[in-house]
Amino acid sequence: MSQLVSRLVQGQNALAENLTARLRDLVFENRYSLHPRRITEIAAALSASFLGFVRDPAATDPGAQGEAAARDGLGSKSVLAAAETVRAHCRGIFETEPALLDLAVETAERFCSALLQGFMKMEEALILQDQEQLRRALSSALEKQSRDLLVKNHAVNTTINGILLTDLDGRVTWVNASFLALWGYGAADEVAGMPLAAFWAEEERPRAAEVLLSSSGWRGELVARRRDGGSFNVEVAASIIRNEEGAAIGIMTSFVDATERKRLQAQVIQAQKMEALGQLAGGIAHDFNNLLTAIGGYVQLVMAKTPRDSRMHKDLVQVQAAVERGTGLTRQLRFFTRQTAGVRTVVSLNDTVRETLEILRHAFPPEIDIRLDLEPALDLVEADPNQLSQVLINLCVNARDAMTEPGRVRGGTLVISTSNVPLAEERVGRYCSAKPGRYVAVRVKDTGAGISPEVQDRLFIPFVTTKGMRSGTGLGLAVVYGIVTNHEGFIDVRSAPGAGTEFELLFPRTSRARETATSAPAPDLERGRGTVLVVDDEQQIREIMSRVLVDCGYTVITAGDGAEALDRFGTGAGIDLVVLDIVMPNLGGKECLTRLRERRGDVRVLVTTGHTSEGAAREMVQRGALDIIEKPLDLKAFARAVARHVSAA
Repeated sequence: MSQLVSRLVQGQNALAENLTARLRDLVFENRYSLHPRRITEIAAALSASFLGFVRDPAATDPGAQGEAAARDGLGSKSVLAAAETVRAHCRGIFETEPALLDLAVETAERFCSALLQGFMKMEEALILQDQEQLRRALSSALEKQSRDLLVKNHAVNTTINGILLTDLDGRVTWVNASFLALWGYGAADEVAGMPLAAFWAEEERPRAAEVLLSSSGWRGELVARRRDGGSFNVEVAASIIRNEEGAAIGIMTSFVDATERKRLQAQVIQAQKMEALGQLAGGIAHDFNNLLTAIGGYVQLVMAKTPRDSRMHKDLVQVQAAVERGTGLTRQLRFFTRQTAGVRTVVSLNDTVRETLEILRHAFPPEIDIRLDLEPALDLVEADPNQLSQVLINLCVNARDAMTEPGRVRGGTLVISTSNVPLAEERVGRYCSAKPGRYVAVRVKDTGAGISPEVQDRLFIPFVTTKGMRSGTGLGLAVVYGIVTNHEGFIDVRSAPGAGTEFELLFPRTSRARETATSAPAPDLERGRGTVLVVDDEQQIREIMSRVLVDCGYTVITAGDGAEALDRFGTGAGIDLVVLDIVMPNLGGKECLTRLRERRGDVRVLVTTGHTSEGAAREMVQRGALDIIEKPLDLKAFARAVARHVSAA
């Protein structure tokens, strides 16, 4: 036996080299791409294990070597080839020695058998391990796919967009919940198999069939028909569904209700139209104010020198009354253009409603029942109470007229109510520039004839009226619109012919506390002494102001525009006050004020304006002007203002 071991030990290196060569020949049969150096190491380990087994079979476990070979990634062909190489090595050494040959072959056979058994055992375990890993990978992939499908299914079924699937003939195969809600159906079974034409307004059906079944897809807007017959606008996106081979198998169409978008677009257009009308009305009011100032000023001057019991004085009183009516008209235009903020205080709409109602009661016939429904714990608002009262008067008078007819009183009910309204996000979208928060609502509801949809679209346009020629100016609701909008408020109108009308006005609440204010009596006319520079591009207005100031004891210098005013002003020495118009040619009031202050920093300037916009006048006050006098001029108030500011110099 020692001779067998000795001879095999001598050939160990040759065995390792033969195993390396054989394993390299079968490298692609292995489980892994083994590096040549690793193959050499495995071959050396097999050779050493075999020699260890020859020396002491009990101390060496060929099965463990087989398991190691399996873990290393050798394939079954490689292990079989290694076993055959060991047998061939033994036969080659003892080929001429029959006694030792049988013993060597038997030893090699026992080693290879144990080696193969260990390899097969570990190979089976590795296969089971691979199968478990594969099972887990497949399970994870299926779970992810199922989760993705669940998410996609949830998204499709819960999206606010309506989804419709049809076959190539345009028959419904599937719809989501939003589609059912948009069209007013209860379940998908109700629409399954229906043709596309069933969902569109009659006049849209030919166009819908053409564009939605188009092979290139389509985007646009169509008029849909609900289950109950009502119509609404939808934004549409249609596309072809194709299978893996690219063949068309159906059509998917997505819908978005465009009703809200179109309503907001109409609001924006209406706001832009009202803004343009406001600018036009502002320009008209400016010129009209100048005319009224001239007419009213001359009338006041002549009346002061005319006997009160004369016929001429009575005629002048009528002219003055006409001027005052014109002044009221321009004041209403100021409200419509939303450029006059008035004097705002913290008020309760309940108080405004009660005070206004006391004014109105005598103007309503007894056949009309007036009711109040006021919220006791009403929030406060910051507003001009006189303007709010005018809003309520206009709305109530319109309601009265809607419940009466020429020659007789139809009677009815007028309800004025107030409440606190939390304006949530979903309602905010109904108004341009609205913000969520707490608002105070006042509603004026009548049981009159109602308003047609055509008229509702033009309700707030100036001089548009449904009353007779002598029944109104058409400025009432325009004034309401201007005042409410200028108070950062909003208006809702609900009406239909024969069903009465309700106006709901919403004003933002204020957290400020109410203040108790006392008004001082207006000072009497005061004469004064000093030099006044009067600047106005209207010759008649310059003359009127000059005559009044001269009569009051002042020295007056006049100028027709800003450039002339600068020439007359010079360095400002000896000039106690400048009366400066805002809108003038060549050099306007704002630029003139700036240059006057550059020449004399303490110059005293009184601003006059006949424009509806207070913004420019307020800006001049911020730049250093003392006060604002509005046109048409009240000559007594004008004289008092001049006396006050000259005496303060």
